[in-house]
Amino acid sequence: MAIKASVINFKGGVGKTTLAFHLSAHLARTHRVLMIDVDHQSSLSAVVLSARLWQQCQQSGLTSNRIFEAYCNRRVLAPGAEIIFKNPLHARQPKYNFYPNLDIVPAQFELDDTEIEMANTSIGGSTVAEWDKRTLLAEWLDRANADTNYDYIIFDCPPATKLVSQNALAASKYFVVPVIPDDLSTRGVAHFLTLVSGKIDARLEHLRTAAPIAPSSVPKNYVTGTKLAAIVPFMAKSAGRAKSGMTNIHTRNLTGLKIRYKNDVIGTTIKHMTGIPESTAMGWPVWNVQGQTANISPAVIKMMSDACSAVAQRLV
Repeated sequence: MAIKASVINFKGGVGKTTLAFHLSAHLARTHRVLMIDVDHQSSLSAVVLSARLWQQCQQSGLTSNRIFEAYCNRRVLAPGAEIIFKNPLHARQPKYNFYPNLDIVPAQFELDDTEIEMANTSIGGSTVAEWDKRTLLAEWLDRANADTNYDYIIFDCPPATKLVSQNALAASKYFVVPVIPDDLSTRGVAHFLTLVSGKIDARLEHLRTAAPIAPSSVPKNYVTGTKLAAIVPFMAKSAGRAKSGMTNIHTRNLTGLKIRYKNDVIGTTIKHMTGIPESTAMGWPVWNVQGQTANISPAVIKMMSDACSAVAQRLV
């Protein structure tokens, strides 16, 4: 069965898409990996596909939006594996074929509108409807035979914990939380972790039993309890003369995270993003563009590689 993980935080701008992309590419070196973009901002889709291919997917209705739109609009056929774009990095730049086992289900901007419509749509009893709206992604994974075709499935989630994110969590064995070690970002980590385990997962199980949903109707890809795999410190500000190599605020907050969450915080801290925006603009992980841009140093590549290795080791 494929190992599924959601890269998620309800705060935006903490590196979710960057981490989801690099983690997927790291895993795809030796495994079959499917990236699923369920963020309406579609940053992962734009990076991986380029504007031209991403636009083609949207015009053809081959995006994750259809999974949810089919619930709201019965004239829209529930999709199967046809929304998976195979080997997108090769399709975007045919002279390279570094990741033949890396595929993507892209997103589109309209996913935000669909989520609002989905929240206002109820089919059947209220309890059944609430269950159905949170397990659409798990049902799609069943239809697409994702467990047979992939070893890992990575969800890039929006900065929110509404229905679409809950769908990703309902299908994920793990979730990974990137966090900037500043006051605003670290303050919300405790609330977010409690929200996932104490409310989102608990509500899903309540809906399943209260409906009640027959065992044969529960998607095979539904997960009863999503576990925290890792907290990943991202975008820490460097301070060359400091003993920690980071500013005092980031050092203090990172220390606080490690005291509170201990081994859940990976040992590698990505201290800056120099060169990473350039590499993603080129549509490649940082380790694939070494030498092509002067802004990417071996230190940045090592930090990102070490972080992805640390997370990958926890996805078992």
